[in-house]
Amino acid sequence: MARRARDGKAEELARSRTLNPRPEAVVDEAFVSSEFFDARDLVQVKYGMVRRVEVEGSSVSAVAGAFGFSRQSYYTAAGALAQGGLQRLVPAKPGPRRAHKLTARCSSTWRGCGRLTRGCERRSWRRPRRRGSGCGFTRGR
Repeated sequence: MARRARDGKAEELARSRTLNPRPEAVVDEAFVSSEFFDARDLVQVKYGMVRRVEVEGSSVSAVAGAFGFSRQSYYTAAGALAQGGLQRLVPAKPGPRRAHKLTARCSSTWRGCGRLTRGCERRSWRRPRRRGSGCGFTRGR
C-alpha cells in the first residue's frame, strides 16, 4: 500500500477547526489561479467571499456559489465578520457550552426522591423541584 504524504498545513487547519470540508467546491478565480489563496483554509475562503461582495460589489448569489457556500452562509459570515472580525469566522468548539451533568449531591437528592425507578412514568418527572436541596430538576427537551 502506498502511504499518502502528510500535509502539515492541512493537519494544522484541522487541529484549529478551520479546514474547509469541501475545498473542491471553491471555483473562484482567485483561489483557482493563485498559489497564495488556499481553498482548504475556511477562514480565508469566507473572508474572500465577504470581501468580494462588499468591496467589489458582486452579487451574493454568484459569489456564494463560486465559493461553495449558500447565500445564508454568506450572510452569516458577513454578520460574524462585522461583529467580531476574523476571529468570529473560526467555527466554535463542538460540544456542550456549560456544565450539563448532575453533581453527586444532586444525583443523591434525585435518587432520594424515589422517582428514579423502573417503570417511572415521564409525568412524574414533571413534578415541581424539590425545595431546599439546592438542586433544580426540570424536564429536558
